[in-house]
Amino acid sequence: MNCRDIEPLLLAERDGLLTSGQQSALERHVAACAACQQMRSRLAGALAAFQTDAANVAVPDADKEWRILRAQMQAGASRPAKKRPLAPVIWFGSSLAAAAALAFAFLGGPPKPPELFSPDHDVIAEAEFVEAGDINASTMVYVDKESGWLVVWAMDGDAKTSG
Repeated sequence: MNCRDIEPLLLAERDGLLTSGQQSALERHVAACAACQQMRSRLAGALAAFQTDAANVAVPDADKEWRILRAQMQAGASRPAKKRPLAPVIWFGSSLAAAAALAFAFLGGPPKPPELFSPDHDVIAEAEFVEAGDINASTMVYVDKESGWLVVWAMDGDAKTSG
């Protein structure tokens, strides 16, 4: 057996869980291995220190402590409940109301109408065919930026313009 196989046996030895075959294999390896001898002595020292500390811990009497606790709980129940002051509720309530009003003003205002004109599009409106009443008429087509409507103007070709 090697040291990796022995480490779990050292821990099991501490708990008293080794079979006689495992105990004899452990004894043979530890007798020949200085590192495992040192680990065994450290584990024994740690176990002794734990047992000493555990023996010196004062454990209170559970019945006595329960009686004390029950008496304290009954004394607390017999006292009238203290009234809480209303001022902190008012202070926090007014602050929260002000914060909610500001949030509504900045975030929850009236909804914006849908944007009809969007400058990030190349084509705003399109007309495939525009027909005026007169073949000689002059036409003008444009998009109204406020409404988004496609507007077609036609001027009669026979009309006289000054200028």
